[in-house]
Amino acid sequence: MNIGSYRGAASLAAYEKWQTVTSQNIAASSMAGYKKTEVSFESVASDMMKVNSSGSMASESKGVMPRVDTKTNFTQGQLHRTGSELDFAIQGNGFFQIQRENGDIGYTRNGEFQLGPDRKLVTKQGLPVMGDSGPIVLNPGGGAISINSEGSILQGAQIVGKLAIADSKNPQDLRRLGDVMFGSATPGQKLDKMENPQIVNGYVEASNVTPLTEMVNLITVSRAYEASQKAMINDGESTDKAIQILGNPQA
Repeated sequence: MNIGSYRGAASLAAYEKWQTVTSQNIAASSMAGYKKTEVSFESVASDMMKVNSSGSMASESKGVMPRVDTKTNFTQGQLHRTGSELDFAIQGNGFFQIQRENGDIGYTRNGEFQLGPDRKLVTKQGLPVMGDSGPIVLNPGGGAISINSEGSILQGAQIVGKLAIADSKNPQDLRRLGDVMFGSATPGQKLDKMENPQIVNGYVEASNVTPLTEMVNLITVSRAYEASQKAMINDGESTDKAIQILGNPQA
């Protein structure tokens, strides 16, 4: 296979990844707290191996290949008022802390919470929302739910818990565990506690995906994929013709 074919194959693989990421962003654009994945491309040097006259392998013919990298965009989405007393949103930095099935702590910006059968504050998946002293448990018949400026949850005039908001100095160190859940890059390691979080009740944070932009990206990557595919076909046809001509002793 010649260098042109290698480049074409690398380009198709990169475009496939871009298309997959874009499709995921579109599919998750309606999820509260979802953070879109962004794709970037760069050219990297790539060596080709050849067998020299002694029969050993040697590196030769450095070519330039495309490489695709992804990262999560943690820009805050718009806050939408829902009026539900169990909905919370963080203004600025910070993450809600969620106890996962394995006991580890997960981090999310999705504050669409519910009341579990044991009156714990839980996510839609039934995972407990963590407070400073563990899972937050609401009192039966305790009155309307509100939150004060310090992040403490009140039922009527009684404080029933305080949301444990985690801070990340570098969110890019987090690893995505699901659509809206993240975990520490080092298993078992927890993020620092945020001292003065800004939390509002009756609101949720929308995803930071702009569907129209992602649709344009999807069209762009489809056209780029088709162009690269055609280039590979043309390159292959040119190679076939060259073989036919050079391999014909009558030519």
